[in-house]
Amino acid sequence: MLALASALHNLGHTYLHLGEVERAQALFNESLAAQQAQHNTPGVAECLMGFAALAVACGLPVPGARLLAAALAIGGERVATAWEATRKEYEHTLAQIRVHLTETEFQAEQATGRALSLEQAVAYAQTLPLKPATPLAGRARPDDLTVREREVAALIAQGKTNGEIADELVVSKRTVESHIANILSKLGFTNRAQIVRWAIEAELLRPTE
Repeated sequence: MLALASALHNLGHTYLHLGEVERAQALFNESLAAQQAQHNTPGVAECLMGFAALAVACGLPVPGARLLAAALAIGGERVATAWEATRKEYEHTLAQIRVHLTETEFQAEQATGRALSLEQAVAYAQTLPLKPATPLAGRARPDDLTVREREVAALIAQGKTNGEIADELVVSKRTVESHIANILSKLGFTNRAQIVRWAIEAELLRPTE
């Protein structure tokens, strides 16, 4: 039963990255119900992280910050780091949230989230007005990004990893991650594949000399 709940949760993230918010939401709800039936608190906490990612994808960084904090408070810090895939999803969601909130706002929402009980956090997650954010890809232009962000987008389109991009631009990997979070936010995207497609369509790639 727990293996099925975990599989549903992972599949939810897959659909979320594909931009299918409603399907992702349904899968997170199925996973949550299974975790609750087994009284698996860490599993419920992991589901809350899924809902946090949903909130961010729908342009709701405040609920996202609250749910992310609630997940860690309920399941413990290890819930975000026990598995590599979960850690990456957590870090991606966190980066997106911090793009949209000031440090003061972020800390305030984190405190609010940590104060929620498990029951309150679940109820909060299940009553969010989750609708796909208005896509920006159709009207996004290269000029919407800074020069450095365009460079990063072009390198992503070349298939380079964050580490390789950091080496080429002579910056830290954390700086690259920040640029990517900004790109995703400005273009209304949720994954690197969308950046690749946009960079190609925007003709950011140059022929190899």
